[in-house]
Amino acid sequence: MQSRIEYRSLFWPLALIGAGVTWLLYQQGILSPANISVLFRLWPLLLIIIGLDLLYGRRSPRLGALIGLGAIVLFVVLMLIGPALGWAAPVEMKTAAYAEPLEGAESAQVTLGPGMGGLNVTPLRDSSSLLEADIKYVGDVKYTTEGGAARVVDLSQPGSVNLGFESLGIFLNPDQQLEWNVRLNPTVPLDLTARVGTGGVNLDLSDFAQLTRLRVDAGTGSLDVTLPAAENPYRVEVAMGTGAGTIRIEDGAAVELVANTGTGGFTIDVPDSAAVRLVASTGTGSITVPDWLARVSGADDSRFTGDSGTWESASFDGAATAITIQYQGGTGGLTIR
Repeated sequence: MQSRIEYRSLFWPLALIGAGVTWLLYQQGILSPANISVLFRLWPLLLIIIGLDLLYGRRSPRLGALIGLGAIVLFVVLMLIGPALGWAAPVEMKTAAYAEPLEGAESAQVTLGPGMGGLNVTPLRDSSSLLEADIKYVGDVKYTTEGGAARVVDLSQPGSVNLGFESLGIFLNPDQQLEWNVRLNPTVPLDLTARVGTGGVNLDLSDFAQLTRLRVDAGTGSLDVTLPAAENPYRVEVAMGTGAGTIRIEDGAAVELVANTGTGGFTIDVPDSAAVRLVASTGTGSITVPDWLARVSGADDSRFTGDSGTWESASFDGAATAITIQYQGGTGGLTIR
């Protein structure tokens, strides 16, 4: 009986070397984002080459090496000539500016929805506008406004922004950062909704003393929110898919915060003197609270990887101004500080 000898293919070591060389060439400016976008567009060719290696490369180290070297040469040549042949991803970053005049608005319901890219919200200073925005985006943007005193404004991308693998090269260019910079008037009662598919969310609402409600729906990316000490109690709802989140609550705020996260740690900064109740659970990870928050129900259980329970400050019962936090997390811990 003859034993079959299998050789370890050299395809994958050579493929890793080729990927490293490609990245170095890009870092040195020899390959452009257009060249890299060609690589993403031709990714099905990689599946064919892997199939050839599985069929033939494992029978002979020499044949596996030839397949690997041939693949590297082929991809380099195609990346170099692809832009000239029109194979680069036809994705164009667009810019736009929007302004909504104040014109007697007594309240505002604003929806901001970048499908892809970071969202930054800051206050307008001494302005006759309700909203001003400068955005960099791909795809399409919808801007609608209605109402007079009760103004409703929607600035968002309809549906999902589907660029395809071949278009990932746009994000390798540091000059093409998709970003929405939005400034809102803090003197008008504000109901704000932010929906972001992929990208960071930074909301500086510390000066919005008339915030009435905030809803944040973030897919993939980071979250950084500062909540104000508003004139009246308000509710905040946060839902995150993947990414780390930080929420800061200003001293004197009366807020009901409901947060749900999938993957990533979450941090909530609360004033040391605040009346606070926390009801929280995590799928995996611990819950860390300061000494002045005492656990009133629930306990660590070694049978589970996560933690859950209720914590309260000594001043919570009977407090006229209080912060309540309901948190449910998946993978990652919660820190109250």
